[in-house]
Amino acid sequence: MQVASVLFYQQGYRATGINEVIQKSGVAKATFYSHFPSKDDLGMVYLEEVHKNELLVLDKALHAAKGPVNRFLSVIASLEPWLIETRFRGCPYLNMASEIPDPRSPLRKEGTRLYNGIRSRIEKLTIELISADSKKYGHLDASDIINNYMLLFSGAISLAELYNAIWPVEHALVTLRRLIGE
Repeated sequence: MQVASVLFYQQGYRATGINEVIQKSGVAKATFYSHFPSKDDLGMVYLEEVHKNELLVLDKALHAAKGPVNRFLSVIASLEPWLIETRFRGCPYLNMASEIPDPRSPLRKEGTRLYNGIRSRIEKLTIELISADSKKYGHLDASDIINNYMLLFSGAISLAELYNAIWPVEHALVTLRRLIGE
């Protein structure tokens, strides 16, 4: 699984063959297929691990942020160290989704589940922010803020990968601050 994760993330899902995973991991073909009957089974376990790990990183950032505004901004703020650490390779799910066009694919559905987890955290943070100071934030449309936040989040990841630079995250933070009137 470790070898497949590195290859899927660095090379892409379609560019990575099962034989390459087997060869580089040093497992017997029969052993591999007893655990993963198909490449999609391997891809699903990979995305489940991505899901778990990315939400752990995000939850750690949320826990460290103090105050409702900083907690609200922490989802996008958490992107900067992660993007630098991964050398701007971007989101494993977004990278894989571009290679799997069928929206009914279990792999696409797992990625959607990940982004729904992110969205639910953003929703909670938005409600927390509005509730923290109803005079200052009570006029905000939570649904609109959540939708814009998701666009800024995924757009910052995509553009940071494309430009191999951190400025999209910085601009997303500035825009998010404007959305809430900070």
